Amino acid sequence: MRLADSGPDDLPRVGGKAMGLARLARLGLPVPAAVVAPVACFDAWAAADRGGGPDGSRALAVALLAHMAPGLLAVRSSAADEDGDRDSHAGQFETVLGVEPTPEALRDAVLRCWRSGLAPAARAYRVARGLPPLPRMAVVVQQMVDARVAGVLFTINPATGSWSEMTIEAVWGLGEAAVSGRTPPEFHRVARPRSLPGALLPGPLRRLQARVEVRPIERQHHDQWTALRAIPGGISEEPVPPERARAPKLAPADVERLGRLGLRVERRLGGPQDIEWAMDPGGGLQVLQARPITTGRDVRPAGEVVWTRRFFGERWTLPATPLGWSLIGGLIDRMIDHPELSRRLLGGGPPTQLVRFTPYVNATIFRHLAFKLPGAAPPAFLIELLPPEEEQAWKRRRAQPPDLRVYGAVLQTTVAERRWRRFRWNPVRNEAHWEDWRRALEAALPELEAPARGRDEVRARLSRCRDLAEAYLKVHICSLLFAHLWGDLARSALPDGDADALLRPLAPTETVRAARDLGRAGRGELSFGTLLAHHGHRAECSWELFAPRWAEDPAMLEALARASGGGPDPVPAALRACADADARAAALPAGLRPIVWLARRYLQLREDQRYHFDRLLWPWKRLWLWMEAEEGLQLRFLELAEVEALWSGALSRAAAGGLVDRRSSAWAEERRRQAAGDLPPVFLRGDGAEPPSGGRLQGLGISAGARRGPVRIVRSLADGARLQPGDILVARTTDPGWTPLFLRAGAVVLELGGMLSHAAVVARELGVPAVVNVEGACSRLHDGQVVLVDGSRGIVWSP
Repeated sequence: MRLADSGPDDLPRVGGKAMGLARLARLGLPVPAAVVAPVACFDAWAAADRGGGPDGSRALAVALLAHMAPGLLAVRSSAADEDGDRDSHAGQFETVLGVEPTPEALRDAVLRCWRSGLAPAARAYRVARGLPPLPRMAVVVQQMVDARVAGVLFTINPATGSWSEMTIEAVWGLGEAAVSGRTPPEFHRVARPRSLPGALLPGPLRRLQARVEVRPIERQHHDQWTALRAIPGGISEEPVPPERARAPKLAPADVERLGRLGLRVERRLGGPQDIEWAMDPGGGLQVLQARPITTGRDVRPAGEVVWTRRFFGERWTLPATPLGWSLIGGLIDRMIDHPELSRRLLGGGPPTQLVRFTPYVNATIFRHLAFKLPGAAPPAFLIELLPPEEEQAWKRRRAQPPDLRVYGAVLQTTVAERRWRRFRWNPVRNEAHWEDWRRALEAALPELEAPARGRDEVRARLSRCRDLAEAYLKVHICSLLFAHLWGDLARSALPDGDADALLRPLAPTETVRAARDLGRAGRGELSFGTLLAHHGHRAECSWELFAPRWAEDPAMLEALARASGGGPDPVPAALRACADADARAAALPAGLRPIVWLARRYLQLREDQRYHFDRLLWPWKRLWLWMEAEEGLQLRFLELAEVEALWSGALSRAAAGGLVDRRSSAWAEERRRQAAGDLPPVFLRGDGAEPPSGGRLQGLGISAGARRGPVRIVRSLADGARLQPGDILVARTTDPGWTPLFLRAGAVVLELGGMLSHAAVVARELGVPAVVNVEGACSRLHDGQVVLVDGSRGIVWSP
């Protein structure tokens, strides 16, 4: 049947994609001529394929061609439940381009679409969403557009969830190059009309407002040296002439036309759309397909616990030891555990757990604390701890109130148990409490670092270290929270494009100063003894108590220093960035300046606090090493309660030795696995792993800019000596001790992180493009592979 002949009630016959295109065609929007092979044809073929009757696919192809003009064709799936507001099926079914207008070629293309609906991946997708395993699939046959430029248009910003912006991607030739991720497209961010005033206007004035208010905000250009075009029988990759390769794909007027077209499609189809478009050689625009930006998913799955290693990942870059984790993790549990709330409203489960010697935090509560104001972006620091699919569901939803039951339960527990005593929560006093802690540390260090004179004295010092660690966490957890809150508030209020330049520390951080001294030592300007005296407490895995410290591996540190010695001094660059941020902040409206100042201050605090926490962990570790030597047993492979039971006599030495032997072997095997790239999953649901998402490598952009270069997989700080200037540093995560590598890296790609992670603060401070939360980056990329890192949009493009 012809696309134009389908009516509003034909969804079960022609599928979601065909229905959307037919509706656009009926409303006068530019859609290529098309015909549809209805679902009944698929049903007949599926029955015939199982021996139920003759295959009439060639006769179907002949009938379809009778309605088409000469020229190449595009054949696309259109399942009855595809491209809906809950299940898009994007990438699950086949699309065949460049199909010759012959019965045989069209028949083969239709069969490819049908067979894709039976593929294991498509079945798994459907079963996971509670759909029947066998789709009911129609097929759309379209006239192909001879595309000069093509691409994708989102009528909301999918990266942030803001409904005040649209995004456009464009490539020379067929848009498949952009959709598949094989070519970095030209990118445009466009302001769209303000929804509330527009909603109060009559239709003609709304259309006029749309023409006036579609305004380009940002453009990113990438040279494109090859383009895809349709040829009989398929797709050809052809060179782009040099003068065109470097030229803009879209003029400002084209961007505005596309923006207005997107608004028309959205208005006609009743919600935000993901639109594939093409521009012919004469400049005419065609809508190839439009699917709803999925918003129907429940953002708060009931009864399901989700775990993530994102928060802890940059603090435990190596497998955690049972004692190291039980000491610090135990303190964290005491502060954040809400057992009754978890049992009643969050599916149960403790606040943290150790899986494969890897710390995970129970992220279920963040689903309920998160919210989304109408059309605004949700709080990034809450949703970035959720699995990618849930994070996208939050961003694509127009609005979502917070779960007031959970907020009420937290408040009730806080009052009943006086939980405010567990934190230094006052935003005015938090910084002062930090200074108090730092002075207490300075006063305690001489005693903690003095030669030990006996078990009782060492145990007393161990208790003192734990008290200091608890006092630190009371301050640090709130400093982190304030950094996120003020940072998110500032980002939402700052002019477009100003956030990265403004949200920098007020002064060079302790981490940057340590990197400067490392480079000075590499150039012979500072002795290694002085370097170790000042910074020997640093480690590549800072919160793991038993991680190797710089002072314990002078050979590694000397190699790292020599490699850093040829790089620039990072302090002047950081000072220039701070001065630039100061000047920009001074030009802001008076009401915004205090918010930006607080965001910058807490950015600096959360980074400097970790530096000084390392100063505590180093003597704390040495005290435990003394105790291990005294016991003749690797106590690090016992949990704290087991160590205390050993000391009290409740646990025999033989039983403790057996635990140590088993766990040390398992820990060594886990470290070997992780060093070989077999990393624990980023997310767990219940007891199962959440697999990484596919497609182009999408993460979270934490430091703006774009840089192309060869990949260098770095699995440890010692491995960092292989990093050459301009290489793309790809790692599981980074600790403050890794900062010298940022000075040589052209860009940074990490599997774990956040907008205010250590990597984010340092990358912005040094002006290095960076993307985090790229799942499987260390296994999906390889050494020497040339990639383009887009730190603004959080994308890693690879051939």
